[in-house]
Amino acid sequence: TPAITLSVNSSGERGLLGIAFDPNIASNNFIYLYYTVSSAANNRISRFTMSGNTVVGGSESVVLNLDPLSSATNHNGGTIDFGPDGKLYVGIGENANTANSQNLDTYHGKILRINSDGSVPAGNPFVGGSAQRQRVWEYGMRNPYTLSIQPGTGRIFVNDVGQNTWEEVND
Repeated sequence: TPAITLSVNSSGERGLLGIAFDPNIASNNFIYLYYTVSSAANNRISRFTMSGNTVVGGSESVVLNLDPLSSATNHNGGTIDFGPDGKLYVGIGENANTANSQNLDTYHGKILRINSDGSVPAGNPFVGGSAQRQRVWEYGMRNPYTLSIQPGTGRIFVNDVGQNTWEEVND
């Protein structure tokens, strides 16, 4: 029995992109999914409630709708995880538009740091401007597909997908 059946757009590199378990899952039963909505209008981060090994029907709570997607179906990123600070870190690809990586007013091409309800946490580097800018933790990413947080230090390592002959790990 699947834990959840989720309607997504699965063209190209779209679909169910990431899963994170709440640090307090034993008491709150929350999981977080990063996926492309079925209309392909945007990617979304939602919280769901588990009961045993399945998601409770109707328990979706939208945490954050990401910026609109272009017709390009690649570079969606997809990494999502909780840091030792209890914040949610989300890797979002530049949606095949390299200019997005340097534009702080779009989520594309970034690592976001958000509270579990999608709000902006204290301590993010950009405190003014757009909602997108305030959630940015790291920018200049191409397609951050995975991240890992080193136990004990909290250092974040991001696998940013390269092109043709190179890949990179960002520290």
